[in-house]
Amino acid sequence: MDRSDRIRRWAGWLCLGMVATLTSMGYHFGNIRFAPLAAGFAILAALCLVERRRAPMRSDGIHPRRDSGINRASR
Repeated sequence: MDRSDRIRRWAGWLCLGMVATLTSMGYHFGNIRFAPLAAGFAILAALCLVERRRAPMRSDGIHPRRDSGINRASR
């Protein structure tokens, strides 16, 4: 895990903490106005905490989209 992954995961956990804080404040004060903020931070947390799949690196130097074999110069 490199540095950017650690920062992304830390930000995700911080956003989840904000969701918990805003939800408890909304419950405590009986105010629905905290719900949109909590939902926004929940979306940010999901974006930060979702594991990103990296494309496998090819070491043989072949481009993944190879030529179809049709000779375009013969037209």
